[in-house]
Amino acid sequence: MPEKMNAVLITDQYKTEVASIEKPHPGKNEVLVKVKATALCTWEQRVFVGEKKVPLPLVGGHETIGQIAGLGEGLDPDEYPIGQDVALRVIKQCNSCYYCRKGMPNLCDELSSFRLNGPDVYGMGGLGEYISIDRSSVWKYTRPVSLQDQVLTEPLACVLNSISNASIEPGDDVLIIGGGVMGLLHVMVAKLRGAYTILSEPNPERRKWAQDLGCHLTLDPTAVDLQAEIAHLTEGRGVNTVINTTAIPAVAEQALGLLAKGGVFVMYSSQHPDAPIKMSPNWVHNTEVVITGAVNPSTSSFDQAVRMINKGIIRPGRFVTAEFNYKDCQQAFEAAIDPKNYRVMITF
Repeated sequence: MPEKMNAVLITDQYKTEVASIEKPHPGKNEVLVKVKATALCTWEQRVFVGEKKVPLPLVGGHETIGQIAGLGEGLDPDEYPIGQDVALRVIKQCNSCYYCRKGMPNLCDELSSFRLNGPDVYGMGGLGEYISIDRSSVWKYTRPVSLQDQVLTEPLACVLNSISNASIEPGDDVLIIGGGVMGLLHVMVAKLRGAYTILSEPNPERRKWAQDLGCHLTLDPTAVDLQAEIAHLTEGRGVNTVINTTAIPAVAEQALGLLAKGGVFVMYSSQHPDAPIKMSPNWVHNTEVVITGAVNPSTSSFDQAVRMINKGIIRPGRFVTAEFNYKDCQQAFEAAIDPKNYRVMITF
């Protein structure tokens, strides 16, 4: 009889449950990981509230960390010791499609074909007690690092990919729109790049948190003329970089007008609803601005995230504002969609 394990399933709109499903076994070149914790990304939150339509039940979870519990054929136990703390880049990459071979595995053709962690599991699998994953998706934590810091490896990796696309140089003016967990991580990383950081965020508590992180300037867009403030700050030029971490298309349209010539606009967040925005093609032509996106962590940005956390260069764990045992998964998901929380972590 197959071994079983517990997993958190999203079964319907606003409904989760713990179920017993088949425990995975590592195949060739795979690592079996005992999951220690998974943070609830906005992707899982959108499935939970019914905004994102996927087959149900779903075992989601991709902000996942754990310990090595077993090895498949072909792996050296000295290189992958049992009990080793690891972070997992759970999203799929085939390593053979056009985009993977161009060095863009975060755009892999098979990105949306979730890992099947057993015959009765659909989803990314990080919300189960165990996950079996190719060794190329496993990163080791070799120094004492808190569970909270480790579990935000993947979000930090996403931000590092975004910052890379933004081409920030020391002394640049960088406007970050939105003070949620991803916005504040952008503040932290942009500061490390030597940027002058500006946060636009209406929530006073989030502006205060940004200030505590050393953000150079925080602005309430409901209380000030953002365009006038940016013009005054930059002698009328506009900022070098705008990073939009909000999901509101109208915000993105307004923010384009804050960009300097030769600047970069990064659409970090997916948009809900995905409504078109107006933009002058002549403006793009005459200013040489770059408008780009940032989706998922690249292999290199994930590697950077692990090294930065492992060495104490950055400590993202402060953004884990609530923790729940997997048996309390319903409360965990309800807390995750509460705006007062940044990241909610489920432990196993």
